[in-house]
Amino acid sequence: MTSVTALDSTQITKIGVGAIIALVVVGFVLSLIITAIVGRVIIAVVVVALGILVWQQRTVIEDHVKKCQLDMSFLGIHVNAPEHVQQACNLQ
Repeated sequence: MTSVTALDSTQITKIGVGAIIALVVVGFVLSLIITAIVGRVIIAVVVVALGILVWQQRTVIEDHVKKCQLDMSFLGIHVNAPEHVQQACNLQ
């Protein structure tokens, strides 16, 4: 028959210190992973938003050219139509 021995205070201290170190390491690794994921998500959102903005501005410029409204701006910067577009609009 085997006897069961209870944990003494030194063993509990070692287990407690080991558990705390393990939790700190796991928390540090998770923070690195989560920070990387959040950073990538933020970059993806910014890139998609800028892509939508540029696409929308491009569509506005295209509509202005089709209607011969040559007073245009792209992201707040005045844009002149090419010579052949100006000539074609002047012929109409």
